[in-house]
Amino acid sequence: MRRAIVGEKKETSMSVPEQPAPQQSAPQQWAWAAPAPVMQTVETEPLEYHRLLRGVANYRWWKPLLLLLLAGVYFGVFTVILAVGFVPLMMAGDPEYLNDLASGSTEIIDTQRPLSVLMSMLSIIVMLPAVILAMLTLGMRPVGRVWSVAARLRWGLLLRLLGAAVLALIAMTAVGMAAEIGLQAIVDPAALSEPPAEADRAFDVNAALISLVLVIVLVPVQAATEEVVFRGLFMQVLGAWLRNPWFAILIPSVAFAMAHIYDFWGLAAVGLMGVVAAWLTWRTGGLEAAIAIHIVNNLVGFGFMVTGFGGETAQTADGGSAGGLLGEIVGLGVFVWLALRIFRKGGHGRSRIDLVQVQAPTLQPALPTSPQMQSQSQPQPPIAGQGGAAAPQADAAAPPSAEPREQPAEPQSPAVEPQSPNPGSEEQQRG
Repeated sequence: MRRAIVGEKKETSMSVPEQPAPQQSAPQQWAWAAPAPVMQTVETEPLEYHRLLRGVANYRWWKPLLLLLLAGVYFGVFTVILAVGFVPLMMAGDPEYLNDLASGSTEIIDTQRPLSVLMSMLSIIVMLPAVILAMLTLGMRPVGRVWSVAARLRWGLLLRLLGAAVLALIAMTAVGMAAEIGLQAIVDPAALSEPPAEADRAFDVNAALISLVLVIVLVPVQAATEEVVFRGLFMQVLGAWLRNPWFAILIPSVAFAMAHIYDFWGLAAVGLMGVVAAWLTWRTGGLEAAIAIHIVNNLVGFGFMVTGFGGETAQTADGGSAGGLLGEIVGLGVFVWLALRIFRKGGHGRSRIDLVQVQAPTLQPALPTSPQMQSQSQPQPPIAGQGGAAAPQADAAAPPSAEPREQPAEPQSPAVEPQSPNPGSEEQQRG
């Protein structure tokens, strides 16, 4: 009887199925304890001038907008500092200027009042450090990308383009004056025989000489600053979002024209120059052409004001004319033709390749396999009569490694020194 009970107990114990071992869940990993992402260095696509902000480190879509706002803040701060320091100087040197300006009896820029020339020039020049400081604050290095795709001002190209700008201004002035005389002869022939209007006050030679020195010294910096802002900052901010260059060419050109106090003909001439300068900036990969034509144009314009040519020593709103616009069309056409020839002959590029850090793709770890899967993955013995054994596929069964694999270095002959890679053109250098 006891044996039967014992046997029954054995059968009962043998019929109970085995319970599977509880699976251990993966420990929870906190965000602060996660490993740092693996970064790798990659090259950007060839970036044209208006797209250069896409090559800065850690680019985000909102950074160009922040750059624009931060440059405006710095410009406001510098303007306040300049005004605080300039008011005592103006009160000591020309105390009536502010009163005359408020009453409308004088213009903002009058070469017979040299302090007005100095104040106007410096109020524009402070934009340059504002833009540079904003780029440095946001870590947009090299800041020279605002000058050209070579991340610097290409001085040799600029000097050659200055010569082309002089020839273009000669053609512009000659055609403009001839067209103005011709149009006036058709519209109002009697106006040609009228004597020129007399100046409201006596011409001060000393004031004119001081203004001339200020113009020669400050106009190149003032013109370059305007190009950095309107053809540099604005073009690159828009180009960071919009690939088509015409948005970056036309929108800043309208803003550039609206920043001047001219009549319809004057605004049309300034807008046309802005469009041509912006197109040349995109086409040549830098601001050199725009700076060259801007410097020469402003020197000629201020030179006319300093000498009182045409009866005006100040910058007035009615300085434009249909003949002047026609002359500008011809002169800018000459400059575009010469600038493109100089650019092609110099062998300069118009794009840049930067090196940026991006997150390397994450490799997923291999999933754990059950004993049944492991037994199925083992190589099976060959069946008799079916030839030799199959080669084990060790590489296919090996799980991928999550760590970056180091590439083996290529052996080099000790007798030959390794050659440095050809950096290419200066404009397509690796940033």
